[in-house]
Amino acid sequence: MNRRSQNSQLSRWLYMASLILAGDSIYLLVYMRQGFQTSMQEVFDISYTQLGIMNSMYGLLAITAYFAGGWLSDRVATRTLLSFSLFTTGLGGFYMATIPSYPMLLALHAFWGVSTILTFWAALVKAARLWGGSDDQGRTFGILDAGRGLVGAVMMTASAWVFSRSALAADGLVSVILLYATASVAAGVCVLAFIPADHAHGSLTHRDDNVAPEGQLSVVAKMPAVWLQALIILIAYWLYLGSFEFATFAEKAFDQDKVFGASLSAFREWLRPISAIAAGFLADRIRASRAVSIAFIISALGYAALAVIPGRADLLWMLWIQISAVAIAVFALRGIYFALMEESKVPLLVTGTAVGLVSTIGFTADIFAYPMVGWLLDTYGAATGYSYYFSILAGASVFGLLLTLALGWQNQRTTPANGY
Repeated sequence: MNRRSQNSQLSRWLYMASLILAGDSIYLLVYMRQGFQTSMQEVFDISYTQLGIMNSMYGLLAITAYFAGGWLSDRVATRTLLSFSLFTTGLGGFYMATIPSYPMLLALHAFWGVSTILTFWAALVKAARLWGGSDDQGRTFGILDAGRGLVGAVMMTASAWVFSRSALAADGLVSVILLYATASVAAGVCVLAFIPADHAHGSLTHRDDNVAPEGQLSVVAKMPAVWLQALIILIAYWLYLGSFEFATFAEKAFDQDKVFGASLSAFREWLRPISAIAAGFLADRIRASRAVSIAFIISALGYAALAVIPGRADLLWMLWIQISAVAIAVFALRGIYFALMEESKVPLLVTGTAVGLVSTIGFTADIFAYPMVGWLLDTYGAATGYSYYFSILAGASVFGLLLTLALGWQNQRTTPANGY
């Protein structure tokens, strides 16, 4: 391999590394509850329901931004969109470290709903799809999510250590917030360093003569597979959000301390890179829809088991096994569900628009999931509330399986064997 080729490969992988770092760092602040829910309640003096409403506020603003973000990603350079998002999200984190009032926390999460979605999400997905080829989309998205999982695991482990070094929960939580805010800003610096400034990365300067720009939404909206994928992602993302409850479930139902909960969340994150990369290779071998189906089956069994496990200290070993099974399943789903676009032959030019439409529907779980679990816990208590919630998620997994089987049938019926 000559020097030019080596430099090209290095640039290619530094580009992916920047996407990986950006793709996880920007969401650390938004989803702090996965490891520090009880500490957030104590420090910010909020209830389960208030915390749920706070996250729901984020989801509400995010949903309004997904589609517009897809349109934007087809027109503006990746570097510009990603770096702006990372810097502004990090600045919001520095403000959160001042322990603002609950109304200001609501406003902050609304702000993050825009900064992490409108100028970020579709640009990230489109950049990843174009990084890979038509025959290795499973591996491409598997690498992206595996890398994001590795970053998340390192950050969760680091945050658990940082939190444990403080005698007071407030001091520990502030240290974690500052760590997460710094990570977002650092990721923005990497994007500026390793993504070319003039790289529109698949914008309308690279047109497919078969698809006119004004017809992008029309092309996407007429594809049944896109609507099915939106519902599949809705279920899969809801299952993923359900896994954020594992730390609190262990603390409340099994009477474990906050450090144990943070450590459990870190363990969960370490399963993500393994699950995502394995699912990516499996998807390329047996088709993405089949790999997604397998993950939904594992999720259904895992959540059903969590719904019935007694909260006894001598059964903690069983809790670890069940949580591992669910984590593997939901991270596999996250790693490959956007690879379904290639299987469904969504044209490259309309990728941003398709991502915007799919995400608008698929990520609505951010709106209803948190208030739902918050209401169940406040109404029935931790043990019974989580039993009900995990039962609902087991049922949702079965529904996701049925949707995926329908998508596989739709793709086989309408997609030419030689692609598009």
